[in-house]
Amino acid sequence: MKVELKDGFVVEVDENCQNDWGFLAKLRKIDKGDAGLIVDVAEILLGGEDEVERLAKHLEVDGRTPVDKMVDALTEIMESVNELKN
Repeated sequence: MKVELKDGFVVEVDENCQNDWGFLAKLRKIDKGDAGLIVDVAEILLGGEDEVERLAKHLEVDGRTPVDKMVDALTEIMESVNELKN
């Protein structure tokens, strides 16, 4: 499924990730403070490392991808997937 971010950037999302127990378990661990799992969640959500890197490159500022921008984009993507599924 394709999701367009507010800034117009389009990402391909694995629409089956919401029905993936491992994905849900990682989100729960993130909620409990294990922020390092956000990378794993991004890879599951976006269907692999290549799409995560493409998003990170899009969000780059001065050669680095700000964590807050990446988290905001992933949140926007997950909210969009929820809206499209309902």
